[in-house]
Amino acid sequence: MELLQINLNYVWIAVCAFLVMFMQAGFMCLEAGLSQAKNSINIAIKNVADFILSVALFWAIGFGLMFGASSNGFIGTSHFLIDVSDPWVVLFFVFQSVFCGTATTIDSGALSGRAKFSAYLVASALISGLIYPIFGHWAWGGLLVAENAGWFEQLGFMDFAGSTVVHSVGGWVALAGIIVVGPRLGRFNEDGTTNRMSPHNMTFAYLGVLILFFSWFGFNCGSTLEAGTAIAPIALNTLLAAAFGGISSSAFSWTYSSIKRPEGEMIANGILGGLVAITAGCAVVDSWGAMLIGLVAGAVAYLGTIILERVLHLDDVVGAVPVHGFCGVWGTVATALFIRSELLEGASRLHFLGVQVLGVVVAFIWAFGISFVLFKLIDKFCGGMRVSAEDERLGLNIAEHGASSSLLDLVQAMNNATASGNFSDDVKVEVEVGTEMGDLAKGFNSMVDSVHQAMTETHTQLFRAEQARKKAEEAQKQALESSSEAQHQMIRAEKARQEAETAQKEITMSNAEREEQLVAIKEITQQLNEIMGDTEDSMNLISGAASSVHDNVESLNAYSQDIDSAIAQINKLAYSSRLLSLNAMVESAHAGDAGKTFIVVAEEMKNHSAGTEKVTDTIVNVIDGIQERLETTRTSVQEQFDAVRYACDKISQASSLVQALILGKRLDDLENEKPAEFIATSTP
Repeated sequence: MELLQINLNYVWIAVCAFLVMFMQAGFMCLEAGLSQAKNSINIAIKNVADFILSVALFWAIGFGLMFGASSNGFIGTSHFLIDVSDPWVVLFFVFQSVFCGTATTIDSGALSGRAKFSAYLVASALISGLIYPIFGHWAWGGLLVAENAGWFEQLGFMDFAGSTVVHSVGGWVALAGIIVVGPRLGRFNEDGTTNRMSPHNMTFAYLGVLILFFSWFGFNCGSTLEAGTAIAPIALNTLLAAAFGGISSSAFSWTYSSIKRPEGEMIANGILGGLVAITAGCAVVDSWGAMLIGLVAGAVAYLGTIILERVLHLDDVVGAVPVHGFCGVWGTVATALFIRSELLEGASRLHFLGVQVLGVVVAFIWAFGISFVLFKLIDKFCGGMRVSAEDERLGLNIAEHGASSSLLDLVQAMNNATASGNFSDDVKVEVEVGTEMGDLAKGFNSMVDSVHQAMTETHTQLFRAEQARKKAEEAQKQALESSSEAQHQMIRAEKARQEAETAQKEITMSNAEREEQLVAIKEITQQLNEIMGDTEDSMNLISGAASSVHDNVESLNAYSQDIDSAIAQINKLAYSSRLLSLNAMVESAHAGDAGKTFIVVAEEMKNHSAGTEKVTDTIVNVIDGIQERLETTRTSVQEQFDAVRYACDKISQASSLVQALILGKRLDDLENEKPAEFIATSTP
């Protein structure tokens, strides 16, 4: 039976050691989930690296410093580089090495996102090789060999599974680290207010909490160092403290948080705070004591986080200092408050409380003081503990390890596309089919295609708009040239009118020439009738062209009305001229009154010439208004222009006839004198 018990003890301690080692996976999940995705790989690597480094250093020097032959209760001096000769020592080393790994990894999450990997390894080496083993000797030196008890242990200090020895020591090292390294970029504003940096994966964080919860039974129950009935109350107290710690932190968060909701991080930290707090007294308190320890621990974890963040302005990413440091202190002190009376062994509860308080104070001075000084030296003489601001923004996954992930690749691709404006196939990311990141990547790639297509169509539209602008400028230029030609025609008409007036002033007639002029009048009258007919046809053409312009461009109604008015006045003039020609024919029958009639005709023609000038001015004004719309109506205006030119030719012929009439010459004579100036032969 004795041999069976020994074998069971070996098996039990080995299983508990394996459970405690599994806590590394829990810490990794918890810290990676509560930090930013761009630092998650760095955290995973640190949790593996600090564990293997701590095991190596603990085997080389840490185990000897902690459990070797004591030098005045302050430091161990044997058991360095242990071999396999003693199975119990070997198994005890395995169990204690995973405890050392736990203490070493606590500061990993607190310093997440801004500590250099090399500086973190130095810190891990200091914890596992110096800070943890020496304080561990003071409190636990006699666990392997009773005669090697440390000075603190000799005073009656009790920390069954390490609320202070493991967790508070790790928490105080984390506190020194976050002070020296400083907060993450953007964590605090200049006025002291806090910016929330949300965890990237709370599901992953809660997986870590459950792993730690499960593994904690190995942490506490294994500290019995034997397989016996004492495991049962330890397991119950561990379970109760964790549960009530989570309930307490949830209630505080639900009541006092800004969102009035139970915050995920606070629930997780309440559970862990309860586990840390019960670790010191799990073997010596009753179940109701475990419940109270858990309730207070949940409040300590919540309030400690608020104080650290809003009062001290310290950036602890995962809440390591409140959970491990503050709750470790509470659990160690609470052991004296709730220890079962029969276990005091005659000592007063007050004296025991004093020893426990002294223990947590000494632990703080030792762990925080040594680590703060060492971190300062590293920061000053070893290139600093913090990464550059550029590396921090990039993320330690890439900056420290050259690693990445599908999410980071997607974020980087989006940043590159936004910064460069490049939305070609080069910025697309690889799609992992069947995953959430794959769906996001597929959506991003589709967005890139859409943006690229939109940009291409936009460039095409801009090109077409530029071509249209050039065509419009060319059309405007042609319209201006056409307008200039029309103005030249009007100037010629005005010149002809002035010449007619000059000719009128020079009219002299004699009685001897009347007979000859009567013959000329007949010829001129006939020609005037033909010209008036042609002029009327021209006017009809002009009216038809104007009607076409009216139908095609409704916006030119006002100007079309002015044109119609001008055409009506011109038709009126034509009609008046026809009456004059008829009057001249009648008067030609009365030989005695012919001279007077010609005078009347000349005066009337002068008046009609003045009316024609006014009408011409009206047409000029109308043409000025039409110039802005010449592009869209150029074809119709061209027809108008041809008709007007034809009418001007006919008017020029009429002017020649009138001049022949006034000067008393035949039309043939006048044509021989000035054929090019007075006779036009163009057709519409």
